[in-house]
Amino acid sequence: MKLIAEMWGEKIDFAIGEINGICEGEELNCKIINVDYPVVILEAEDYIPIKRAGLLRRLSKFIYSGSNIPELGIELEDYAIRVRKNGNWKEREIIKSLARGIEGNVNLENPRNIVRVYAGKNLHVGLELYDFAEQSFESRRAKNLPISYPITMHPRLARAMINLARVKKGARILDPFCGTGSILIEGALIGMKMYGSDIDERMLKASQTNLKRFGLEAILEKKDVGEIEGYYGAIVTDPPYGRSSSSMGEGIYKLYDRAFKKFSEVTSKVVIALPDEKSIKIGERYFELREFYPYRVHKSLTRYFLYFHI
Repeated sequence: MKLIAEMWGEKIDFAIGEINGICEGEELNCKIINVDYPVVILEAEDYIPIKRAGLLRRLSKFIYSGSNIPELGIELEDYAIRVRKNGNWKEREIIKSLARGIEGNVNLENPRNIVRVYAGKNLHVGLELYDFAEQSFESRRAKNLPISYPITMHPRLARAMINLARVKKGARILDPFCGTGSILIEGALIGMKMYGSDIDERMLKASQTNLKRFGLEAILEKKDVGEIEGYYGAIVTDPPYGRSSSSMGEGIYKLYDRAFKKFSEVTSKVVIALPDEKSIKIGERYFELREFYPYRVHKSLTRYFLYFHI
């Protein structure tokens, strides 16, 4: 089926990378057809697996893409038209013209059908299938967790990291720097078997408390990264990177080298957030860097979200 995916944020390549990661992980045939911010047009044999995405706002069934306002010629029991524009398009004109081609009652308060319109370089029209607001990402932001620190990752980014790992639902995923549990929470919510470890007992207690807040479980252990054992479908992690983070006095780059060496023994896939090129090159000693997404957190801080593979 042909879909219109509305992106969250402005990182187009990151959102596309996540979609591709989901499709590859779930062995779902998927093809990106067009990108016109804020939307990605794609072909996919099923949209349900894509509902686990973190960097999307909405999914819609494709109706039209083009440079003109179309005559739709469709019937909808009751509906509303919602427009998101980026350019010189006139919203009132779009709504008025599209409504002439829809047979049915307008219901602005509680419509059964929402016609989503995205006006960028071209006009894109779809019938909404899924709104990611249902996943309540806002409720899992740091300010709403029982225990959080300034370093707590945004839940949408944590979710996207898991999807970049190209894992199928039910996969074993380890976060060996689990902190307050953002990655554990997002993985558990989409059906992964989550394992977390940390050298700091306070962080393990924070993860346990935050997981419990959402009725979720993960296997947690107090361990140094060099002590992790077993084999995992992927490692997905946000290791210490600055003054606010704890590396228990160890130099950051030494820690990264120990970590990547150990990762190469327990998995073939790593998705990780790193602070700079030096740390990325450490990862490349042990893995092949497949994908690279710079993400500006604020004026003085850029994080690099990376997918490594052996």
